[in-house]
Amino acid sequence: MKKYISCFLILSYALSAFSQTKTKGVSVAPSVINFSDTSIPDFNPQLHNVDIKTIPAAEYADKKEILHKNRMAYLKKKENLQKGQLKSAQENEIEPKIDLGFQANIPNGHPADNDVAVSNDLKVISAVNTNILVSDSTGKKIIEKSLTNLVAQAGVFNSTSDPRVIYDPKEDRFIFTCFSGNLSKNSVILVGFSKTNDPAGAWNFYKLNGNSFNDSTWSDYPIISVSNNDLFITFNQVKDNVHWSVGFKQSVIWQIDKNTGYKGDSLKNDLWSDIKHNGVFLRNICPAKYQTNDLKEKMYFLSVKNVSFSNDTIFLLEITNSYKSKSAKINQTILKSPIKYGFPPNALQKKNSIGITQQLMTNDARVLTAIYENDHIHFGSNSINPKFQNAAVFLGSILNVSKNPKVEAKLLSDEDLEFGYPSMSHIGLENRPRQVLYTFSHCFTDSFPGTSMVYQNAKGEFSKIVSVKNGNNRIDMVSDSIERWGDYTNIQKVYNQPNIAFLTGSFGGPLGNSFTRMLSWVSKVRVEDTTTLSSSVSNVIKENQPIQIAPNPAKNVLSFQFELQETQILSFEIWNLEGKKIYHIYNQKAFQGQNNFQIEIDQMPAGNYFLKINGNNGFEFSERFNKL
Repeated sequence: MKKYISCFLILSYALSAFSQTKTKGVSVAPSVINFSDTSIPDFNPQLHNVDIKTIPAAEYADKKEILHKNRMAYLKKKENLQKGQLKSAQENEIEPKIDLGFQANIPNGHPADNDVAVSNDLKVISAVNTNILVSDSTGKKIIEKSLTNLVAQAGVFNSTSDPRVIYDPKEDRFIFTCFSGNLSKNSVILVGFSKTNDPAGAWNFYKLNGNSFNDSTWSDYPIISVSNNDLFITFNQVKDNVHWSVGFKQSVIWQIDKNTGYKGDSLKNDLWSDIKHNGVFLRNICPAKYQTNDLKEKMYFLSVKNVSFSNDTIFLLEITNSYKSKSAKINQTILKSPIKYGFPPNALQKKNSIGITQQLMTNDARVLTAIYENDHIHFGSNSINPKFQNAAVFLGSILNVSKNPKVEAKLLSDEDLEFGYPSMSHIGLENRPRQVLYTFSHCFTDSFPGTSMVYQNAKGEFSKIVSVKNGNNRIDMVSDSIERWGDYTNIQKVYNQPNIAFLTGSFGGPLGNSFTRMLSWVSKVRVEDTTTLSSSVSNVIKENQPIQIAPNPAKNVLSFQFELQETQILSFEIWNLEGKKIYHIYNQKAFQGQNNFQIEIDQMPAGNYFLKINGNNGFEFSERFNKL
């Protein structure tokens, strides 16, 4: 019996009014801080408000209550409720594997806000809401700091929160950001650029104004990505003295010349604001991270109607060029998902000692993470599975973004197993589209929360769900029956070992004082998928039949035939198994109809390679071959 819904749709464009404003800015000079500096004592402060109510106010609270009542009504009708087990309707037999795992940061607050980044030389940064850890690939600690102590070298700040970290494969550097303050009068955006590829070394740290509009809003919930020349950070502007769920005003995009940050010069930026569709501000804008060393100048972003009970609208934004080009614009396309996402109910964990059902907060249906690879975008959000009335993850893909886009979507959950807070990374060779490794939080009904992963192959088929770390206790940090669960996770492949990735998530851990903690887990994982890439990724190969290289293995000559539906310029290249281009053979016009291709390879060293062909009108082909 299938436990998820799967579908795709050729999108239709919708004409609508779209508006935005661009404002230029320049920061002050940075402070240089050193992650390994111990001159300032690290008191690792903890202020834990046990009596905080995590259920949001007004609209959010009302909707959560309605969904919870529907959920409990469904459970009453279900007989013989038993603890679930990790399972899915397996289509793809290649399962992701766990190389190792280790307990990383210990969050002193809630939610955990897990993030991770890893360099080509396997230096790992893992961050949570209260501290940051640098380790090697085995989990051996190099340096650990509270966020308070880290930013103390740059000044005195209030309530540092929501850390994000990213590895820039083009520059072999790291970027870190978080915010400080939750009022317009003290809102500061902190951005750090590592001066070398050693994250435990010196960084350039900048302070940006979190209230750039001189109004009563502050900057909340950053998401970051990098292009060839720029750093992009999206924020939500939230009104003073009200809960973020009802105080939302608008989402903004910072476009920053990242090279000035690496050099230690004043940051130059454009701030995109007033981003509206039909007069309504887009809410929670998520950039799509590049999954390649070959970064482009443009950047894609996604947003949805994340407080709707049920919706199929997806907003696709594109900033067309770099900051220094002085010609960047924002384009908007409205897409329709074939499967509806919806405002998610809270997940259920095991009852506490006095018989109260413990809930895990799922916030809303915002796009949490998005990635861009081979002209495809993959993204994920929290959602509801209307069949089971429980918490699910909505996993979507936009194929062929730049030309004739097609939307695919899956709704992943189980009757006895709930998911939340997905993130994803392309896995494998750069020229192998649609190979994606997802991670997300899981919770067994009447049991404990942990972290899982699932692999999607080039055909869009999902593997068995694999548990990365199961919890051994509830998350029980506040007196309320609703606990924080997110607000995000992350996974990143190692760019020079593209079948390897590092992920981070949370799990219910042991007692800490009078409560049970949410702890963080980091795992090194891998996917070994050597299956031949099907020609189904291209719509120009006759009847979607695969091309067969012959002979294979080959000693002297490679040859095959293919048919084009239209004339186009083809680029012929040979790549190694590590995802690096070894030879650019040539560019050549190929005409509509039957074509023959042949190359002599007798001068190449023996080994395994990929032949890759790309056309300017959509033709894509990649095939592995062995040179004797």
